[in-house]
Amino acid sequence: MSCLEKGILESGCSREGYSQPGKGCIIASFSVLLLILFFSSSPGLAQQTASASTADDEAALAEREYDPTASLTQFKIQDIYTPSEYGTNAQPNTLQLRPLLAVRPQLFTPLEQLIRPSIQIVTVPRNKGATTTTALDDFQLLDLFVMPWPNEQETRFRWGVGPYFVFPTSTSQYTGRGAWQIGPAWAFSYRKIPGLNIAGLFQQATSFAYSSSHSVPVSSLQIQPMLSYQLGRGWYVKSSDATWTINWRHKTSTQMPLSAGFGKVWKFGAGYAIDTSFSTEWMVYRQFSTQTEQFALRFQMNLLLPQLQL
Repeated sequence: MSCLEKGILESGCSREGYSQPGKGCIIASFSVLLLILFFSSSPGLAQQTASASTADDEAALAEREYDPTASLTQFKIQDIYTPSEYGTNAQPNTLQLRPLLAVRPQLFTPLEQLIRPSIQIVTVPRNKGATTTTALDDFQLLDLFVMPWPNEQETRFRWGVGPYFVFPTSTSQYTGRGAWQIGPAWAFSYRKIPGLNIAGLFQQATSFAYSSSHSVPVSSLQIQPMLSYQLGRGWYVKSSDATWTINWRHKTSTQMPLSAGFGKVWKFGAGYAIDTSFSTEWMVYRQFSTQTEQFALRFQMNLLLPQLQL
């Protein structure tokens, strides 16, 4: 049985079930990453990516992938393993599925639209010991509308706004917030400097209804700063994965991690490519956070479909 199937079965059959810290997910993700790197480096595929035009396409895709306003359909899977966490001896893990669907301008929505759902299966601590629970986390949905001004071709600046939703789909009392949440989202990207992409994503969520009498009100801001630089032939370095969380209610937590990593886009044809990347993450500032990550490892594989638009 795969790690994903195991997590789903455990979360569906028991809200209180025990599990190991999700190391199987790390091994599986790392194995997939190594296989992609191995086969993509084989002589046959090397011949396909030898031309300069293909290398330019890889670099362009790598640059657009970390642009939160780019019309680039993606299907991303990543595993986030936390070997060290403040306040507990457990080692949490998150398996995240995050597609992004690019939608062409329509009659009733004359703007480019980016729809990004997020599904997470998390392994979280139950207490200060090493005991954990694996369950489905809350479902998130981001819907951005990209603005046509100012002229992107001249300014190399894009931005978008839209709604952000959080649905209380968690299957355990140890995961999720137990609250229906909604708020605005804003994103931007600036690519005037060759090879460098400076971007950011802001998501504000405020609770308005609750799935349990024990749920508490939520009002939080998530900020994801994104920096990526192209090294050539699809290789890049990045600091784009960490998300800062600021809770606005009195004496609620604030976390500001910092990430650093590298990756490569492998272009296999005109219609698709695969990005593989690895990054680390450290908590550089925390307030009122007795239990939060200290150090994390992130393994990612992303299917890029530049020609697919709904």
